[in-house]
Parts: sequence; structure tokens; C-alpha cells
Amino acid sequence: MREQRRSELARAFVRVLGTHGHGAATIAAVASEAGIAPGLVHHHFDSKQDLWGAAVAELVGSFRRSLAEAAEGDALDAYLDAALALGDRSDVIGARAWVGVFAEALSEPALFAKVRRVLDAEIAHVERRAGMSAEDASAVVALVVGSLVLGAFAPRRTAGFAAPRAKRMVRALATAKR
Repeated sequence: MREQRRSELARAFVRVLGTHGHGAATIAAVASEAGIAPGLVHHHFDSKQDLWGAAVAELVGSFRRSLAEAAEGDALDAYLDAALALGDRSDVIGARAWVGVFAEALSEPALFAKVRRVLDAEIAHVERRAGMSAEDASAVVALVVGSLVLGAFAPRRTAGFAAPRAKRMVRALATAKR
């Protein structure tokens, strides 16, 4: 039950972070979003940094579930669709929450290390899944992260651009290497 409650609170934190931004992501706001007293958040998390770590795990888990749903067809296309697609499968709040995590990680060494491990694992995942070199997989992950950041700051201007163009760019890269 404790792990379930921690996961619920991490999802509430992600919603607050993705909806209201980094500055509004307080323990009180998380408690309000989850419909509980702030003391219960402190009961389940030793610190706000513990909550940040749980949010990263929640975001990674959510992405992995999206990826599993998009797993049909070309491995790289499915990956880009899961990471960048709009419509029913898009997760705008999750994308904005990732941007908040990146911002917080710049000033919190433990979170920075965790995000770095997540990105390294993601590069390795793309490498294996798409049969790419580490350099090309790094470029794909950089494109995804950059698209998330740009989309968080300019959603109307960028809506819908990333997945189709990313696929074209990656295909051009793959074709040029042959």
C-alpha cells in the first residue's frame, strides 16, 4: 500500500509540475492535488528531493507504457511516436513536467545524477531498439529532449511538428550512412 500511495503522490507532483510549473510545485500543492493533508506527503517522502526522484521514476514509467503501446511497426518510428506524438497518446503535462525536472536537476546534484542515468539508459535503449550507434542514438534522444523543451515553451507554434520531422531527419541520417 505504501508504494501505491507513493506512486499516487508522485503522479500528483507530476501533474502540479506540468500544469502550474516549477515554482508552484510545493508540498502543499501536491497534497491538495492528491486530496490529502500535507503531513501525509512528508510521511511518504523523506524530502522534496525524494519526491523529485519519485517523479522521475513516474515519468520514465509513463513513457515506457506509452512506448509499449506504440511498439508495432518500425522500432524507431514507434519510439519517436511514443516520445513526440500528439493526439490521444500525447502527454503534454508529462512533457512539461520533464522540463521542470531538467530545470531542478541543474541545481540539485543528486537529481542531476539521476536524470543523467535516465538519459544514458535512454540512449542505450534507442541504440539497442533501433540498432543505432551510440552517437546516432544520442542524437535521437537529444532531438526528443529538445522537442519537449521547445514544446513546453511554445506549444502553439510547435504543435505537431516534432514527430513527423524527427522521423524524416532520422531516416535521412540512416540513409546517408548506407
